[in-house]
Amino acid sequence: MKALILGFDGASPNLINEWIDHLPSFGTFKKRGTFGRTIPPVPALTPVAWTSFMTGMNPGNHGIFSFAMRRRGTYERDIIGPNMLKSKTLFRIICEAEKTAATINVPMSDIEEMRGFVIPGFLSTHEGVPYPDSVKEKIRKRFKIDKIRGDLDIDILDRAATDPDLFFEKVNEITDEMAEISLFLLQEEGWDFFMPVFMGLDRIQHFFWKYIDPAHPKHEESEYGRSVRDLYVKVDKIVGDFVKSVDDDTMVMVISDHGFCPIHAEIFVNNYLEEKGFVTTRSGKIVTEDSIAISYGYGDIWLNVGGREPKGMIGPGEDYERTREQIVEGLKEITIDGKRPIKDVRKREEVWWGPYLEYAPDLTIIFNVGYQAARWPEISAKGELGRYVNDNPRWSGGHDGTHDPEEVTGIFGALGPGVRAGDEVKVHLWDFAPTILRLMGVPIPADMDGKSFL
Repeated sequence: MKALILGFDGASPNLINEWIDHLPSFGTFKKRGTFGRTIPPVPALTPVAWTSFMTGMNPGNHGIFSFAMRRRGTYERDIIGPNMLKSKTLFRIICEAEKTAATINVPMSDIEEMRGFVIPGFLSTHEGVPYPDSVKEKIRKRFKIDKIRGDLDIDILDRAATDPDLFFEKVNEITDEMAEISLFLLQEEGWDFFMPVFMGLDRIQHFFWKYIDPAHPKHEESEYGRSVRDLYVKVDKIVGDFVKSVDDDTMVMVISDHGFCPIHAEIFVNNYLEEKGFVTTRSGKIVTEDSIAISYGYGDIWLNVGGREPKGMIGPGEDYERTREQIVEGLKEITIDGKRPIKDVRKREEVWWGPYLEYAPDLTIIFNVGYQAARWPEISAKGELGRYVNDNPRWSGGHDGTHDPEEVTGIFGALGPGVRAGDEVKVHLWDFAPTILRLMGVPIPADMDGKSFL
């Protein structure tokens, strides 16, 4: 069986259900196929989530825990990339089974020798560059470009608040370009597995969630709310165009790596850690090597342990466990304006499992909906009310606070042979790789965490 996987980064099941009367293609999945939700890993970050999808593993087995990870034995951090994956991808496994795989703009994918082609996505140093050259030449000849724009440039992201019209214009441009080129390659190239990922929904929802969510404290009725819905309508048409381009023997899936929730406040975690004696500062700056613990901006907390870090401030074993308990208890006590921003603080072994658990942060804060960790680790001045809070965050929508995966679920739909009409499911992202392999008749590796659900 062939498999066509349509990825839409950040697509929200809540919005699709709300606007289903305007989304006939998604409606077809609900009526004729399976439709439900994906459960992202912790944290529900794009690179972590898509890596879980394409490896069939939890982060403890694939080794990706955030956008940046502390280099072992140092206080330095490395921006993650595909070269840091610790396991085979679904695409590699398919090719090793002598089938053909084609991927376009999948985050954390990269150039590699494979049966088929790859156009790497977000976080690859080769992002947007088609490989092999035969595919690159075919795109150049047809579209007069050498590189696909699968995502927005940084300068456009930076101008979202000051020039929203330009922002939406560019999102629609990259969405249209991705759809046109992907459909062209779908029809031109031979394939057994085909997967493009569209990034636009994620980008607009971060900045414009308050315009579409009446529950947001700063909700506004605006043309930008309609513009968000218009992009969902465009995405729905893209789904329909792909479905019409394949035969009835092809399994078609639509998925997203996570959904969204409202954000109205950012918490300066390191300020609270400093108040409780875990962070050391000098002239207002954090001194990492003299601190017991530090957070880097996604609710991750890293301890400074003797024998592990160069200048460990606490011992391993009992001292380490006692310190973690103290941090957990201290953070759970935080109240802001009479409310608790923190839902839970979890030890790494409570969240992940596998040989790369030692690469994970020691603790992870799970924020209640509405809150997230401030996206920089510096110390901030205490507000007049004794609050370490940014009440005007850059984003009004989020998913990576870190948040409870059940509160930022993504979408999933399937149409094809053997899919029962009307089924509703909720599945972990790491369940997709074994499911797709089974449908394609490819043996499932024993080390995958996921289980086939179709």
